[in-house]
Amino acid sequence: MKKIIFVSTNNTCRSFIAESVLRKYLKDAHRRDIQVESKGLVVLFPEPVHTKAADLVRKSGIEIIDFKASQLTQEDVETSDLILTMNDKQKEKVLEDYHGYKEVATINEYANDEGAVIDPYGMDDEDYEHCFVQITQLIHKIWNHKLGGNEMIGIGSDHGGYELKQAVIKHLEEKGHAVKDYGCYSEESCDYPVYAKAVAEGILKDEVKQGILICGTGIGISITANKIKGIRAALCGDTFSARATREHNNANILALGARVTGEGLALDIVDTFLETKFSNDERHIRRINMIED
Repeated sequence: MKKIIFVSTNNTCRSFIAESVLRKYLKDAHRRDIQVESKGLVVLFPEPVHTKAADLVRKSGIEIIDFKASQLTQEDVETSDLILTMNDKQKEKVLEDYHGYKEVATINEYANDEGAVIDPYGMDDEDYEHCFVQITQLIHKIWNHKLGGNEMIGIGSDHGGYELKQAVIKHLEEKGHAVKDYGCYSEESCDYPVYAKAVAEGILKDEVKQGILICGTGIGISITANKIKGIRAALCGDTFSARATREHNNANILALGARVTGEGLALDIVDTFLETKFSNDERHIRRINMIED
């Protein structure tokens, strides 16, 4: 398990916000491979979080745990994989006062972003809001580009694909995948475009990494998804097609026809699609760009 520690001066505002935001990303994505904490460089007693910082975190829909500021210790440093400070001065103090660290950087450095997070202490509400936005944007970059992003699989179907969808969800969860079900939720007649759009938008919003769509034939639901810019949905009835569309097209949605493909084969297709990586060959990148343009 990777352990990340956010560090600020007193651990009552900036590092607390960073921990809270990343913790929500991890919770929503069902990621259990990363542990996140926050600490301070000068913590004389277990002070509660600053009221303005707590209010901003709550307003954004992030749950606040029973939080008290705590001092960064030598043991914390030695057991961490990554320490992220809010500015260069704090980074230098960690490097000078502690040993046994694996990696230390400012949060901006790690996100490949210039500057530093502002310290809003003693300033106006607008400054606290600016600080919160800064940290949120940096965590978003780190989440997507350094921590693997959201590995969750989004899945949707109409009534014709509902039974197979349930089987796919069970199969994926047994293999350790986190799955977000966008519906439908019964075999009552419904309209496939609703669920195609929901899964496609989930991918574009980074709610899920890839998608699976199922209707009776897989045709209508894949046509709908492919109307949305940035989506490459591939209807597959065999494992060769599933592998090829990932390697060559970097398809981000697999479409299946529940009345065409049996459950056993469908599960094999799902596994192949999810396990196959994009080739990154120049010719395939060029052709994908031509599709998008």
